[in-house]
Amino acid sequence: MEDKELEAYYVTSKPDINELKRDYEADVTELSSYVSQCQDSYNNRNAEWVGKNNQLTKTGDDAFPWDGASDNEVRLIEQCITTYVGLMMNALSRANIRAYATEASDVKQASVISSFLKYMQKSYIRDFASECETAANNLLEKGIAITYVDWEMKSRTHDEEFNLELIQQVAPELYDLLADENRDDETIVMMTDMFEYVDVPKAKKALVELRDFGVAKIPVAKKDVSRPFVETKFSDIDIVIPSYVTDIQRSPRVHMRAFLTPQEIENCVETKGWDAEVAQDLIDNYRGFDYSGMNQTTYSSMRSSQSRGGSTYGMSGMVDSKDLIEVIYTYRRLIDEKSNSEGMYLTVWNPRLTTGYLSNELLSGYDKYPFVLTRLSNAGKRIYDVNTFGDLLRGPQKQMKTLRDGWSDQMALAVAPPLLHPVGRPPAQMGAGAWIGVRANEKFEYMNVPNTSGAASQLEKYVQQEAMDLIGLNEGSQLSQQRQQFFINKFLTHCSEVLKLAYKAFLVFGPDEKFFRVTGYPNEMVIYRSPEDEEIDVCISFDIQNQDPEMMKAKIQSILELARNSPSNTFNLQAAEQLAANAIDPSIADVIIQPEGQGQEEMVKDVTDDLTKIYAGIPVGARPNGGQIAMQVIQEYTQQEDIQKRMSTDAGFVANIQNYGAQYQQQVVQQQNAEIGRLGAQPAQMGSVNTQNIEES
Repeated sequence: MEDKELEAYYVTSKPDINELKRDYEADVTELSSYVSQCQDSYNNRNAEWVGKNNQLTKTGDDAFPWDGASDNEVRLIEQCITTYVGLMMNALSRANIRAYATEASDVKQASVISSFLKYMQKSYIRDFASECETAANNLLEKGIAITYVDWEMKSRTHDEEFNLELIQQVAPELYDLLADENRDDETIVMMTDMFEYVDVPKAKKALVELRDFGVAKIPVAKKDVSRPFVETKFSDIDIVIPSYVTDIQRSPRVHMRAFLTPQEIENCVETKGWDAEVAQDLIDNYRGFDYSGMNQTTYSSMRSSQSRGGSTYGMSGMVDSKDLIEVIYTYRRLIDEKSNSEGMYLTVWNPRLTTGYLSNELLSGYDKYPFVLTRLSNAGKRIYDVNTFGDLLRGPQKQMKTLRDGWSDQMALAVAPPLLHPVGRPPAQMGAGAWIGVRANEKFEYMNVPNTSGAASQLEKYVQQEAMDLIGLNEGSQLSQQRQQFFINKFLTHCSEVLKLAYKAFLVFGPDEKFFRVTGYPNEMVIYRSPEDEEIDVCISFDIQNQDPEMMKAKIQSILELARNSPSNTFNLQAAEQLAANAIDPSIADVIIQPEGQGQEEMVKDVTDDLTKIYAGIPVGARPNGGQIAMQVIQEYTQQEDIQKRMSTDAGFVANIQNYGAQYQQQVVQQQNAEIGRLGAQPAQMGSVNTQNIEES
């Protein structure tokens, strides 16, 4: 197994498309058992089964116990998955996001990166929360969550309307040419020269519209999109990995299926350098997904997994659309025979082409596949050897359905019990309201229906409780809390790895000014930019016990009490306060907690502004915090030569400064008294600034 994973592949000048196709089809075929497992898991989650009808009744010769009996939906699996997805997303929204340095010298940098990671999660990465929610669903339903991380680069043009009057004003030469139909070639050349994003076909179109309608839309401005891109893939449809692989990062290849619009293909030609001739061939001749001529065994399992209740889904959500073009991204670890160096190579191709490909390149800055893969369980060493919530809860859900069907049938019999009648009367049948022939009976009477509803109800409660115990959703159980923490940690670890990979992509492709603007640090601060830099570990953590308000309150109070009452300086009070605020609500913490040093700087600025107002004759009161810092600022202010002169002649000015300083002096005294109360002794000298010198002046 491991030998296959480590098998060496060597770089060739051009990729062998037929070889890629054979590998791809073989990998898809070997995936069939996992695809079937996902299909079963999907059906169990959505309460789908063979013979199900809208009336939820059993029909036909195989109907039991009678034709028309109850055939209830029981959505235990859906209920459990939805509950856990809610728990996971709540944990993500309230989680603490930290970057940890691998070396002591990187501690300062790690703190700054933590702030940037929070920004990436909240704003920079489009639909991060939504993609994480999809990952949570896939992890529980399919047993595997796979998220693709890349850097998105798109070029767009902005169309503006130009009429003849406007063209006459901004480009009179062009206006004159438009009036002469014999000089169309000159007109088209001038339009392509004037408008950067107008080619010959667009110029011809605009020329016709201007002459026919007097107005035309012309692309005049280019808008570039450059940002991290995150998308969760379906492990049974979008991503194909050799079945023997135990670790995606050790796989010889990873295939990713996509279905792109012609516009997306054209954009990739412009922004990623895809082969324009092959791209045009695909647009003209290979739209839609056609199974004809393909290996039917290879694609049958995938096609069955794409059908969900009469609809189809995939990367683009519309697998069989006639307007979409299938594209395979094959990532491979290849070795350069000359240098013996390993690199990550990407080949973009279409399985219906026997020659030609869209792109083949060595990915600069990539030392890993751009995928994060997390398994729900380690049922086996291979990636696809997993259990799903459908596997865990299939038995209890089936048992609950049997009980509910029987309960419903009994209620139907109780409402309309079968009528016993002499033989030879109406035809015999079984069910609610049926007439049943009885040979020994010469009178009509209702059949006695035994009442087992109480036992059925108790048994269903027992089965449901057993299911909740199995996955950790029983309230008040310590074992349940442990299992919840286990599943939530799985999810948050997945999210942290996605965020880490997105940050590494930013280091390669992202602009410096973005980092400095978001973090507030100046450009001269040294920030590592190279992908070869020392690793920064990313951790997204959440304690399941923090969902209990009383438990969280007690924990916060204990932390703050330890930090504030510590006789030594071993506790970082600011860190403790930030930890407490994060536990309550990270979004609030980001607003109310100031970075280290920032609070002091702002206090100095505020006191300086107040003294300026006092100088102008406007009395002001003290700020609520920062007495020690304020007294120092006031002391330095009153020692300035020009202020000394003003104080010697202006008693009102002196009085306002004295009053202002006295308020801060009172804050210092109150703080000292509070320390004495906590410690039971006089604290270390905190320092004070007396306003007596002001009076003497």
